[in-house]
Amino acid sequence: MVIIIQLLLILFYPYNINVFKRFLLTILFFFTASIVFGQIGSARTRIVLNFKEQQSLLVSHPSVDLNLDKVDVYSNGAETGNLKSHLIVNCSTPYELSVKTINSYFQYELSLSSLPVSIINLKPSISKSTSIDSPLKLNTISLANTAQVILQSENRGNSQQIDVNYIIPKQNVSSLLNKKPGKYQTEIIYTLLAH
Repeated sequence: MVIIIQLLLILFYPYNINVFKRFLLTILFFFTASIVFGQIGSARTRIVLNFKEQQSLLVSHPSVDLNLDKVDVYSNGAETGNLKSHLIVNCSTPYELSVKTINSYFQYELSLSSLPVSIINLKPSISKSTSIDSPLKLNTISLANTAQVILQSENRGNSQQIDVNYIIPKQNVSSLLNKKPGKYQTEIIYTLLAH
């Protein structure tokens, strides 16, 4: 920059020094302006929001007991009664809810018993629901170690609170006869599958 100014001085010296000053100021102005204006500008970008399917399943009763200590159980069967909001489902897409047990037979003490889990029926019903466009399809099933669909929803962005009644119907009571006293248990797995 200094060399350029010296060259300009040599060129303009014989002429009017005021012309030189104006010329120099004009050059400096354009040079400075180009730096300043070069830093001012605008740019565009696109922001994309990607929403994934939102789904959740909550079992509100971690343990369910069917008491078989009354005599009328053997003539009428047994049930838990509707467990209010036993399952709470939130899903942003149509879905199905299935259930299965980990074994075909109840566990007694540290081994499997001869008592099949299929003696228990699972009956779902809707406790609370968001507004829905099409009805929900509910299925009463007998427990098994293969997945069975208990609820189907073709709605989007919905949530349901599902009551569940675990039932040993009187026709299955004969399976309970002559069993050792104690706790028979199994583990149930609920699966929420979005479509």
